[in-house]
Amino acid sequence: MNRSVSVFFLTSEVLPVVKTGGLADVSAALPAALSELPDETIDIRIGTLAFRGVEKLPGYSLAKTFVARTPAGPLTIRIFEGRLGKGDVPVYAVDPEGIFDRPGLYGEYGSEYPDNLERFSVLNHALLHLPAVMGFSPDIIHANDWQTALSVPLLPHVIRPRTRTKPQRTVISIHNMAFQGVYPLDQWHWTGLPPSYNRFDGLEYHGRLSLLKGGIQFSDVVTTVSPGYREEVLTEPGGFGLSGALRHRQDRFVGLLNGIDDREWDPSSDPFLPIHFSRVDPAPKEFLKQRMRKEWRLFSAEPRPLFGVVSRMAHQKGLDLLVETLFAMGREGNLEGDWAVLGAGDSALEERWRALHAIYPDQIHLRIGFDEALAHRIIGAADFLVVPSVYEPCGLTQMYAMRYGTLPVVNPTGGLRDTVEDGKTGIWLDDLSESGLRRSLRTARGLYLAGKEIGEMKQRAMAVDSSWSNRAREYSRLYRNILDAPPCHNPFA
Repeated sequence: MNRSVSVFFLTSEVLPVVKTGGLADVSAALPAALSELPDETIDIRIGTLAFRGVEKLPGYSLAKTFVARTPAGPLTIRIFEGRLGKGDVPVYAVDPEGIFDRPGLYGEYGSEYPDNLERFSVLNHALLHLPAVMGFSPDIIHANDWQTALSVPLLPHVIRPRTRTKPQRTVISIHNMAFQGVYPLDQWHWTGLPPSYNRFDGLEYHGRLSLLKGGIQFSDVVTTVSPGYREEVLTEPGGFGLSGALRHRQDRFVGLLNGIDDREWDPSSDPFLPIHFSRVDPAPKEFLKQRMRKEWRLFSAEPRPLFGVVSRMAHQKGLDLLVETLFAMGREGNLEGDWAVLGAGDSALEERWRALHAIYPDQIHLRIGFDEALAHRIIGAADFLVVPSVYEPCGLTQMYAMRYGTLPVVNPTGGLRDTVEDGKTGIWLDDLSESGLRRSLRTARGLYLAGKEIGEMKQRAMAVDSSWSNRAREYSRLYRNILDAPPCHNPFA
């Protein structure tokens, strides 16, 4: 058996405490999978923020209260503790005097809260104090994205060497380079870092400060969520201005694919599906599709594929290109099939989808918002899931879709290229454009009408193992490797 490793996994989102996107899913699934690895001893605990209502969640209760020094002064920190996964992973949600008790996590109405640097700096300070309060001494601090990146350079300034018998290692995982936590330099005091960090090889970023850059510069290892995305962010525009910093660290920069929770996403037992099916018995999927078409009032009598879309409505996800392509196709009288669309995000884009639905209510089922049950039903019932992302660090929906025998139609970028095999488990766009989308949708419809080949593709897609149990082993090896190596990039003393 391998030696024990203790990890403190820091994240701003984790189910069921708070979710705005895929980070919450990963933050719940990866630690749970690590704790359940056979022949491994990984003591992993999650540190996150106490979003409003956490005390009402089943199994969460106030565990402790303590006072922490922060850039906002001494603050009383409440710790709500819960558990997740079969491995009983502790989740510590910290509440620094109610600063996260707001309607939004990061902002409202498309705008960021103006005090976010203060709020997330306080979060990082509170989380770094927490292990000592809870009697936990982690070997590794694993931060995620800009929201907890500040913990990496802060570490030696909050956790003093005398409290440790051996040096701690740090990991920063980047889930999306577009979000970097960039703020004016006149807010530097909120970081809690000495002025010596305000330089090009520190947090300074084109006359501002970048929290994510600080995590990249000072961590022992930088990870991102797919090998393909790692390659894309090493050059611009994929790096969103930080490709130089990543190239500087590329010997300690790895791409590790995300996984999915194959217990939650299992077509043979999914509680959100009224009809179940499996790779061994795929036939009921067609009955599910016909049932959902009736529910969604898609009344076409002719055989036609069902295209699904489950996505944030944003330019990054290609939903603007897709809706305009469907407008153009509709004017020519052919949407290539029926559509079931679930999403929310950019308000102007939501209105475009509503306008499209108003013209074709018998061919498009549209729900604006977040609906977990509907997401499962669309992915379960559809023949194809359309994912025309401009860039995609990893993506989860295409892996959910393949598990359900729903073939992804994707722009081959980042994790989409890594997880979908063109012509075998899905379809790649040959060009991210209106004409490229049209060609791919036409190809999908042709496959559906031809019959035999699509059945074979669905079988191959359902056979792909994207479970976290496999992917977690890569993180376990990463943790052990960095513990065996000397510290690589310590923050400034």
